[in-house]
Amino acid sequence: MILSEKKLAMVMVGVMIIESFAAVAAERATIDYAPRQTSYERERTAEEWARLRDNNLEWDEIRDLVHEYNPTVSAIWINYRDNNDTGTYDLDYDAVISNIESVYDNALGISDAGDASAELARKQSLASVDTVIQNSDRQIVTLGYKKTEVTTAEAIKQQIIGIYTSDLNAKLNELTIKQNQNLLEQTMRKKQVGSATELDVMTAEKALKDAEAALQTSVADHTKTKQTVLVNLGWTYNAEPVICDVPEVSNDMITMINLENDIAQAMEKSYTLKIDERKLSLAESDGTISSSSITLGTDKNQVKSDMTAKYNALITALNAYEKQQLNETNLQQTLDKTTRSYASGAASLRDLETAQYNYESAKINTELKKYAVQAAYFTYCSYRDGLAGSGSSS
Repeated sequence: MILSEKKLAMVMVGVMIIESFAAVAAERATIDYAPRQTSYERERTAEEWARLRDNNLEWDEIRDLVHEYNPTVSAIWINYRDNNDTGTYDLDYDAVISNIESVYDNALGISDAGDASAELARKQSLASVDTVIQNSDRQIVTLGYKKTEVTTAEAIKQQIIGIYTSDLNAKLNELTIKQNQNLLEQTMRKKQVGSATELDVMTAEKALKDAEAALQTSVADHTKTKQTVLVNLGWTYNAEPVICDVPEVSNDMITMINLENDIAQAMEKSYTLKIDERKLSLAESDGTISSSSITLGTDKNQVKSDMTAKYNALITALNAYEKQQLNETNLQQTLDKTTRSYASGAASLRDLETAQYNYESAKINTELKKYAVQAAYFTYCSYRDGLAGSGSSS
């Protein structure tokens, strides 16, 4: 394939102002934010479309919803499809070199300054040929887009968990507001009889205001997170679909994990490593071969690091959950004891209210810790299944 001088010049300019072809497409996709359906109607069955278009958000259809309706992901796939036959992908190495020389030859003879500028542009373009070839490679572009799609889907799963945890935090804040109102009233009564100071009252008032502010934040977080999920899966921000529960994660599912086996699986599935390996196979110059080899080796180490970090985070979350379960049990026993003491006159109403608050708060915190385990588990699985290799932000 022989490129026109005009097309080659555009490619060379692109190399100087962007890092990669995929980055450009992603940037265009961010600007072009109108949701569109990615696939042609014929590419899914009527039943599949009906399930995606109903008013139920189900956990196992998140990836498909992202592919079809996420504004960014849909835009990059549509852009990919629209440019399929335009010469954008799979540029020929020799043709690129030939066109660089042709552009250089045509730029000579205008002036000494122009010749110097042309020579500099030629050197820069020749040094960038491997990068141009790599970034136009259809396989690399496709892998990059798949990684973006999977990353987006996994982020939305975490946001769905966030919908539930923000709701729980709001409930916890409501309990704290009620408790702090009681404490404030008690402090004010104590001040009237001289057993509390004005500073004590002010401290109690601040605690109540802080709890009220925390409630407002939790409610706002709940609304924002839900709207983000809906818009990123094709609904309008104010839609009211049925949102799925988060799948249960049992202790057995965690104890059965074999980290070494999963690291090996992550090595095979990592989008980052697949892209690195493809870039290395396309490299022509010694410099690019060397740098691509170094990148591949570094990213292999990163896969191991990512998997170990996510596994440790999962175990930490599980330990915290089990500790909180024990704490809840202890506080329930304290409540039972305080209730009996109150009935016999050995404990005050204030003691009973505090024991009730501590137990009810513990129950909510146990649920929050459980969601933390689920979040850590699904993150771990996503790294094992392709996202390991680019650090913890992948």
